[in-house]
Amino acid sequence: VPDHVVALALLDAATEIGVHGIAAPSANRFGHVSPTTAEAVREELDQYLSPQDIILDGGPSQVGVESTIIDCTGNNPHILRPGAITAEMIEETTGLKIEQSKSQTRASGSLDTHYAPKAKVFLLDPINPVVACIAGVGFIAAANHPTPDGAIRLASPNNDDEYARGLYEALREGDRKNLPAIYVIPPSGDGVAIAIRDRLQRASCEGGSLR
Repeated sequence: VPDHVVALALLDAATEIGVHGIAAPSANRFGHVSPTTAEAVREELDQYLSPQDIILDGGPSQVGVESTIIDCTGNNPHILRPGAITAEMIEETTGLKIEQSKSQTRASGSLDTHYAPKAKVFLLDPINPVVACIAGVGFIAAANHPTPDGAIRLASPNNDDEYARGLYEALREGDRKNLPAIYVIPPSGDGVAIAIRDRLQRASCEGGSLR
């Protein structure tokens, strides 16, 4: 059940006319950068929509990256896709340790290449983010990292939560500007930073190796 006033109102309205549940796919094309605003949904899907189709605008995504997917079919839970619900949260809630072995279960967004913009994405080492940056490329990094000469700043988040909320919109902005490449310094640490790094690795060239 979604935790959003617009989604909950939709479910309530559906209940009133006898609909017992709603199931729907994500509002993005397979493998592409996920929309995090109603305008981005229209940008992504407009050519596939009919005149009677409606986009409900609930404001920008509250988290930014996709939800955590957990495999609960074994003795211990296993995270198939990291998200805002972290391993620490799961262990505290369930009292079970997270299984670290790699699961063979197929989950949405688990391909090596996914969430990719048209621009080539290159990941930089957070400890030594040296880049021979050519003019006209995009740059995404925490606010404390200066913008390389000639680069176009696409996002300057102050913390990991801001990073997650703004990541996809920044990648989309790079495509709107027709940038050939986007250089990114991923966040370090745990929590939602794990999910951010996962998405960036799947969006980047050559499976996300740091450059």
